[in-house]
Amino acid sequence: MGKLSKRITAVLSVVMIMAVALAGCSKYSITSKETTTEKAVVISEMPLVEPEPEPEPEPEPEPQVFTVKLCAVGDDLIHDNLIKSGKQEDGTYNYDHFYEHVLDQLAQYDIRVINQETVLVNDPDSYSGYPRFGSPYEVGEAVIKAGFNVVTHATNHSYDKGVNGVLSSVAFWREHPEILMVGMYDNEEDFNTIPVKEFNGIKIAFLNYTYGLNGLALPDDKQYLVNTLYDDDKIVSDITKARKLADFVIVFPHWGTEYVYEATTYQRNEAKIFVDAGADLIIGAHPHVVEPLEILVAEDGREVPCYWSLGNFISSQSEVPRMLGAMAEVEIEMTEGDERAHIVSAEMEPIMTFISKDTKFITSYMLKDVTEEIASEHWLTKKGLTVEKIQKLYDDITGAEEE
Repeated sequence: MGKLSKRITAVLSVVMIMAVALAGCSKYSITSKETTTEKAVVISEMPLVEPEPEPEPEPEPEPQVFTVKLCAVGDDLIHDNLIKSGKQEDGTYNYDHFYEHVLDQLAQYDIRVINQETVLVNDPDSYSGYPRFGSPYEVGEAVIKAGFNVVTHATNHSYDKGVNGVLSSVAFWREHPEILMVGMYDNEEDFNTIPVKEFNGIKIAFLNYTYGLNGLALPDDKQYLVNTLYDDDKIVSDITKARKLADFVIVFPHWGTEYVYEATTYQRNEAKIFVDAGADLIIGAHPHVVEPLEILVAEDGREVPCYWSLGNFISSQSEVPRMLGAMAEVEIEMTEGDERAHIVSAEMEPIMTFISKDTKFITSYMLKDVTEEIASEHWLTKKGLTVEKIQKLYDDITGAEEE
């Protein structure tokens, strides 16, 4: 073999050794290139191609949460002194002063409920206090101006002025469709319609009934004028319908025994019917004194707050305990996709009616806003009324001192 052939053979042997050595490396490749005299080896570096990362999945949007804050006060009980307190020098009437000291408190809520104990009439000859009440339209105007947007009207005084009193009240509220008035009606269709209104995305049904009409009877052909607690089957039917139409159902019963600080057997029996039928909240009125808040348990295990009585919001009754009322404060919540709304919190706060010593000025305060100076000017200081006495009564009734 010649020298040139030996050299080529040696070069090829080296190349083969290098090829074997490099064959296990995935980062490189080997190619050969033909020349006129020999094969030259070309080694080229090739970068790895990383796979494209999988795109991050879009996060599921958080479900929307709807919240409604509700407050409710007790009886708007318009005695003669209250009617007189609104008469102006020019002969007109204005009752803004009844509500002026609770405006800031009311403004914190989406739903503001008042129990309008007395019917509204537009004829001064029909204005009257106890025992057959008839209140000026201007009382209703002040209620609206104060910001109340739900009015319960089925009370034991709903028929004090007969058919005309009911029709007069309904006519007033028809002129203010932004206000939901429940409990009295001027036709069968409305009587059989479940009152539902949406607040902040939550549909709420409002049902209002009274235990009676102070011994008076509705005409046989006009049983629709006032919603009563006479027929439990109808009440169950109403609540059942309400649950289908609304996300949350409130029952406002006018019930109980006057001046008694705790629920009666009758109240408890009716409340059981309400909660087992599907009521989510009960707010009661009528006894003219505060009764406690209690959590009831329905057959299906739901917990239902029951305010047995909120007492008077305003009146000119003449006993110290009747100056104490309460405001129910409830937060309702519903998450998008849920079938029902539920209660987040249910609380109660005391209110005190103030009557000046000459009985010419009457208003109501949140009790927390009543100073000793204000209390000292109250008509009932002669019977021992003080802020401490009102607060102690509230604590004793509600058990607040035990918390």
